Amino acid sequence: MNNYDSAEEMQAAATKIAPINNFHGNINNFNEENATIITDLFDFETLDYYARKNCELPISQEEKVKYETEYRGGLQGDYSSEMGSKVSNVVDCLNSFPLSKRAVIMMNNSWWKHQDTDEAKCCRELHFYLTEDEESKKLLLNCTGIFRAQAVDIMPKNFYFVYKITELIQKKLNNMKSVKCEIGSYSHFVTILVPTRND
Repeated sequence: MNNYDSAEEMQAAATKIAPINNFHGNINNFNEENATIITDLFDFETLDYYARKNCELPISQEEKVKYETEYRGGLQGDYSSEMGSKVSNVVDCLNSFPLSKRAVIMMNNSWWKHQDTDEAKCCRELHFYLTEDEESKKLLLNCTGIFRAQAVDIMPKNFYFVYKITELIQKKLNNMKSVKCEIGSYSHFVTILVPTRND
């Protein structure tokens, strides 16, 4: 797996090799700054809107009209269904069983037919796990994202969403007595990488 300093660096590497199968990369110290990529398609306000929507946090109808477009993901890129409950489940899992391998968010709630474009979610699962930093001994919350497909020009939206949902889980864990953690690494796996959504 290749290590990158930022999501922008990983996107640049993906741009050079797309289309390709089985792309993967890792950002060791994932944070808001290195998770943010600003492009013509995704300014910061648009990134923030989609992250809040997909975390099932409050959004307004005015924002929906202003920021949502079919090309930016449409229903295929809408991960918000029951996300509040899914986040709570991960928080409870890691709080109760810090070494658990079951802290997983699945984007689909049931199987789907291949003809169903809206349910052909690009992001399939987010896996969360806690590790201890060898030097500082601090507890780290890490995430692995598994994507069925990924268009390089949609990467900014997905990186920022993954960061914000990881941050949301981290803050909820830190509000509990048993777990205090910082955000650690993010690993990104894509089975089908293409340059644009039209490819």
